[in-house]
Amino acid sequence: MNLQSPTRNPLRRLRCKLFGHNYNLLRQYQTNKKEYECSCCRQQFTEDEHGYLAPLTPKLRRINEVMEKFYLFKHARRQSA
Repeated sequence: MNLQSPTRNPLRRLRCKLFGHNYNLLRQYQTNKKEYECSCCRQQFTEDEHGYLAPLTPKLRRINEVMEKFYLFKHARRQSA
């Protein structure tokens, strides 16, 4: 599980600082959590508990994956009962 490092090109980082990031959807979970990636600087973001974008760390990615597994397990259990 490798997170891509941000680009070292200072012009791309400057563009993001001046005009903001250009977000592309990277992954969408069934728990309505989403992960985004900037197309310029390749920095990755996720939604925090309040709905704001926060930089994606390995810890936050793992939390998103565990919540997804729990949701799928709970949903499958409801359908079988």
